[in-house]
Amino acid sequence: MGGAVDRRRFLQAGAVGAAGLVSARFLAACAPMPGSTTIPFVDPIWDCGVASGLHSADAAVLWTRCAPAATAAVDLTWEVSTTPTFTSLAADGVVTADPDRDGCAKVLAGGLTPGTTYWYRFRIGTESSPVGRTRTPAAAGTTPDRVRLAVASCQNYQSGFYSAWRDLAATDLDAVLHVGDYIYESGSSRTGVRPDPVGAATDLATYRAKYRLYRSDPQLRAAHAAHAFAIVWDDHELVNNCSRATILEDPARAEAAYRAWFEYQPVWPIDGTRTYRRTRFGDLVDLSLLDTRQYRDAPPGEGAGVGGYIVPGGIGPEIYRSGRTILGEAQRDWLVDGLAAAQDDGVRWKLVGNQVMIAPTRLIDLDEPALRALQPDLPEHAGVYLNEDAWDGFQVERDTVLESARTNGVTNLGFLTGDIHSFWQAALRADFDDPRSPVVGQEFVCGSVSSSGPDLAGYELARALGDAAKQLKPGFRYVDLARRGVGVVTCTPERASVEFRVTSAAGPLSEVRRGSVFDWQADTSNVALTPG
Repeated sequence: MGGAVDRRRFLQAGAVGAAGLVSARFLAACAPMPGSTTIPFVDPIWDCGVASGLHSADAAVLWTRCAPAATAAVDLTWEVSTTPTFTSLAADGVVTADPDRDGCAKVLAGGLTPGTTYWYRFRIGTESSPVGRTRTPAAAGTTPDRVRLAVASCQNYQSGFYSAWRDLAATDLDAVLHVGDYIYESGSSRTGVRPDPVGAATDLATYRAKYRLYRSDPQLRAAHAAHAFAIVWDDHELVNNCSRATILEDPARAEAAYRAWFEYQPVWPIDGTRTYRRTRFGDLVDLSLLDTRQYRDAPPGEGAGVGGYIVPGGIGPEIYRSGRTILGEAQRDWLVDGLAAAQDDGVRWKLVGNQVMIAPTRLIDLDEPALRALQPDLPEHAGVYLNEDAWDGFQVERDTVLESARTNGVTNLGFLTGDIHSFWQAALRADFDDPRSPVVGQEFVCGSVSSSGPDLAGYELARALGDAAKQLKPGFRYVDLARRGVGVVTCTPERASVEFRVTSAAGPLSEVRRGSVFDWQADTSNVALTPG
């Protein structure tokens, strides 16, 4: 009971502290005036706070930035304890922060106990960093009573405030899944809610400055201090709509962007710039984190036609080409084999952190018998699609992944998605053009922390567009294009619940409230919706 009370007090203190910093310091002293080139910060030593990363059942990644180390190397002492008062230590050591990493320090703290809450801090002399909290996943062969994850993405600093992070900092979670667009590389906009003094990021110095700017927000720092994060990137960590071709065309910029990401995120490197990885929470949850950017083929070229398909001429366009990939062969095999292995190992819920929507958004259906009679070489799933940057641009590979789930008997498969600044929910069929095809999974698109959505054109228009999107073929169970927010996923052996938490993000203290909730009974495709 004592541990539970300490944990609850820590979460509550983080939320109260964030609110106080916002109202008293951030607005009054830290927010730069338009045209300023100064990045706001709160602590002159630990200006970006602390963070931890989900790693394994017996290890966690600990991170901080020591601002003085950006100009001269500094040795930092790090400590891990089972109590927030650090009366006894579970692990400790020394790590060097230096200018080569912009003052960032990262530690892989091993030898920890699975399924345990820890507190951690860094020290330099008599100065101590903020205290962070992290939690290790349950050990293999055990069944936790519950695993609760938040799902977040798309937090454009200038587009809105981070009220969603304030709410999550005070929520009891096992980890936060961030599926990309942690920063936005683009420059400032006159329509922004708050200014971005960094401008466009194009080299190592400016990418680093973006991370310092975003971490200057006290609500984001509070969420990092409260929970372990499982983070993958999307496109804006490099440049909008990037692909493998982008990296080949500008390798210096890609190297700078990815280096800054690894410096500033609590992620332990695996192999080069590989970020896709997997974590299990006992035999209750298998979490696969995808990278749908650096291995993907380039977007369809000029002349691909509206929606990627030219009806006259009978030439199959790029999005239907066999061999076209969003994952790369190695990652695709890793995903397919890993889901099958989780099923064979008896893991109940298979969750996939996924940057871009896998459910199809087909505006015009051309895969109809009458049209096929006129044009026999129509590709499977022919149509006009809304967004070829998503899995719609990689039709064959999507079919491969979903069909493999069916073939391998994978149950309780959920894709947790970001990217499009709105909330969606849909069932995923092995063949979405065949209504008799089995449902092999569910997708939940969990909004955006602050990035603007279709509601910029007007709330009523966004509502109308959302209602129209539900009628697409194969269609969506739920669409909300008008609000910001995040998702909270709670898994038990019997069911999974996905709660959309919604906010306007218009101010630092914007209300965050419970939105729609989806209740998914295990081993079925039955998802009950409670609107909110």
